[in-house]
Amino acid sequence: MNENPLVFVIVVNYNGLNYLKTCLSSFEQQTYPNYKIIVFDNASTDNSAEFLKQNFPKIKLIQAKSNLGFAEGNNLAIKFALGQNTEYVFLVNNDTEAEEDLIEKLIVTCKNDESIGIAGPAVFDLENKRSIQEMGMSIDRFGYAFALKNTQDVSYTFFVSGCAMMIKSELIKAIGSFDKKYFMFAEDLDLCWRAQLAGRKIAVNDHARIFHESGGSISGGVVKELGYKTSVQRIFLREKNTLRTLIKNYSTINMIKTVPFYISLVLFEAIFWVCVLKPSTSKNILKAIFWNIKALPDTFKQRACIQSIRQINDREITKKMVSGYYKLRIFRTVGVPDFTVTQNQP
Repeated sequence: MNENPLVFVIVVNYNGLNYLKTCLSSFEQQTYPNYKIIVFDNASTDNSAEFLKQNFPKIKLIQAKSNLGFAEGNNLAIKFALGQNTEYVFLVNNDTEAEEDLIEKLIVTCKNDESIGIAGPAVFDLENKRSIQEMGMSIDRFGYAFALKNTQDVSYTFFVSGCAMMIKSELIKAIGSFDKKYFMFAEDLDLCWRAQLAGRKIAVNDHARIFHESGGSISGGVVKELGYKTSVQRIFLREKNTLRTLIKNYSTINMIKTVPFYISLVLFEAIFWVCVLKPSTSKNILKAIFWNIKALPDTFKQRACIQSIRQINDREITKKMVSGYYKLRIFRTVGVPDFTVTQNQP
């Protein structure tokens, strides 16, 4: 392998003009000697593309004619990067700022262990740079994600956030990239789950640091000052994509045991939201279930492809999952979410 393999940094942008200067400036100052930057703009309406052309003319800009979402936006940028014979792609959110040695440290992590397919850094808050957001992510048996925040927990990482994700090109060629049906949310979980099924490790270098605009992340919303903020659209996408992920990636036995129980739990949740006078939330939960019913032929087609490359059994996969229903723990901690958030889709 090349001593300094080519890395393509990919930033998917949608109306992120306020973030681009900070993000891209930090990536133009990386100590790593062999990398290029792509910005995939999802038909922004805030003059992001014009700003990039004027202020970052050396950066490759790909402009979509419509908003394709985070998953497909990254997929198309990845396809371009693979066509340039890159050995790694580094997916980064536009609302981030990287330390100058970020890429260098992640490449060292990947090169030190050939079995690593995906690696991520420690993610800190952009406003309060001492506040840790995540050092990898884990899930419960129902796919509900939560952040790991201690160095001793890094070995339990199930996936790394799409906020900052270094992926070996050879892995993408073997298992594919994001599921474009997801649009956004849980596409990073799904990809890392598939990588593990194919026998590849997910790693976090807790000495590599990136700073991210949002507060401490939890699946489906953001907690700031003990408030849980989300949107009904986000609820729909999260539940839709999580259910599809469980169906695609579990073994047949575990799928049969887990999926009906998961559906029962979210149906109970839908009843709860009706009782607390939030019927739009219930509607979006039901919408997510019916979406999956309609999409079952495609989901099982994708499942067949995924299971055909399986090298690891579920006994090994579930070792990094926590028991119980983690969403209930979050609810007990932060209470009823604030649904006033307006979703800014990528």
